[in-house]
Amino acid sequence: MLAYLTKIYGSLTAAERIFFAIFDFLKYRPQARVISVGNLSMGGTGKTPVLFELLDELKQHRCCVLSRGYRSPWERSFYHLQGRGPHPSELTDEALLLNSRFPEVPIFLGKNRHHAAIIAEKRFKPELMLLDDGFQYRRLHKDIDLVLFDAMADFSEAQLIPAGRLREPAWRLWQAQAVLLTRCETASAEKQAEWLSWLKQQAPKVPVIRVQTLCDGLYDWCGNRIDAGKEERFLAFSAIGRPAGFYSQLRSLGLNLVDNAEFRDHHRFTAAELQTLAAKAAQSNLRLVCTEKDFCKISPEIAEQMRVLTLRIRTLPVSGQTFTSELAAHGIKLAEQKSAQSRFRFSDKLIPSDRQGQKSYKTL
Repeated sequence: MLAYLTKIYGSLTAAERIFFAIFDFLKYRPQARVISVGNLSMGGTGKTPVLFELLDELKQHRCCVLSRGYRSPWERSFYHLQGRGPHPSELTDEALLLNSRFPEVPIFLGKNRHHAAIIAEKRFKPELMLLDDGFQYRRLHKDIDLVLFDAMADFSEAQLIPAGRLREPAWRLWQAQAVLLTRCETASAEKQAEWLSWLKQQAPKVPVIRVQTLCDGLYDWCGNRIDAGKEERFLAFSAIGRPAGFYSQLRSLGLNLVDNAEFRDHHRFTAAELQTLAAKAAQSNLRLVCTEKDFCKISPEIAEQMRVLTLRIRTLPVSGQTFTSELAAHGIKLAEQKSAQSRFRFSDKLIPSDRQGQKSYKTL
């Protein structure tokens, strides 16, 4: 039965790819250069920290972010997020975290990234569009596809859903410009070598860049960096795809991790759940610590009451270079000017008027 369901899923994804390959004119081609940061598999691979680094490295250019807004009220509509807020708590954790780090960068939420790109161009005329989780999105022409792959993944997961965790066949990797093998600081040298060999077999001509996650330290609810005492004990809670990496990072700082609480990826904490965590920590004299992405979903008042600490991280190439430099070494220029041919639009009818845009979309 599992093999049968896998074949059905594979047929559906293949049909979608073939459709957009035949009707290529349905793709919107922005004047801005589109850089997609996506993955081949389900679950977390570290896309948000990579987006942070790219936004920081490309800050001399006018950038915007196009994100799906997964499981938010605006996933099937539209939301423009910018400025320091306050912003609705129903926004996605990634969007809130991106906004907290880069409040000046426009973030457009909505499953229809095609229309989001049109509105972004009309309002801001960006030079670069960073497409979050865009490897499977086909209605927008992409200049660069960066695909993240988790070095901590199990080899049994390298199969199509539902037999494994791959959203598309592995051969699709050869259509990427580069593969970023993430979490190399946690995976053993043997496992990294095995994944590098596998990736080389799937896409021999696509460069693979090994990436590591580095701890930036612990911060309190006010954003102040702190040093935890050796006698302190911690309860870690998270709502991320692969919490094992989070625990490993905490232990790398020398923290005494006694207990943990795991929630589904992108889970929104209820007041009752947070009260339960606070009571559990108080009962065992533990300090609460979570990821920066999860912290954005907790109100400042509750965070202060619970005295929640956050772990900040950075994701960088193992080589020590920036992503811009590492990619340039492989002939991939993120901010290269687009040619006139790539800016050609197939139909001006795809672009709505300002008035139509205001009627069609909910904006901030």
